[in-house]
Amino acid sequence: MPFWYPVMMLTVEAMRVMEMRVRMIALGTSTPAEMFLMVTEKVDALEEAKAIMMRGGGSMVVVDNYRKIVAANVARLSGT
Repeated sequence: MPFWYPVMMLTVEAMRVMEMRVRMIALGTSTPAEMFLMVTEKVDALEEAKAIMMRGGGSMVVVDNYRKIVAANVARLSGT
C-alpha cells in the first residue's frame, strides 16, 4: 500500500473528529473536560510518536498509531 493512502485516510478521519467537536461546542453540549482533552491528547500523541521513532519505528508506524487514536475519538464522541 502506498504511504499516501494511510496519510490521506488519517486526514479524513481527523477532520471528522474536528467536525464532531466543533458541532458539540456550537450546540453547547461540549464539556470543559472534552476541551481540555482536545489539547492534552495532541501532546500525548506527539510524545508517543517520538517514542515510536526513538525505538526505530518508521513513519508508517506513527501514522497507524495516530489512526488508532483518532478512531478511538470517533467511537467515544459518537457514543459507539
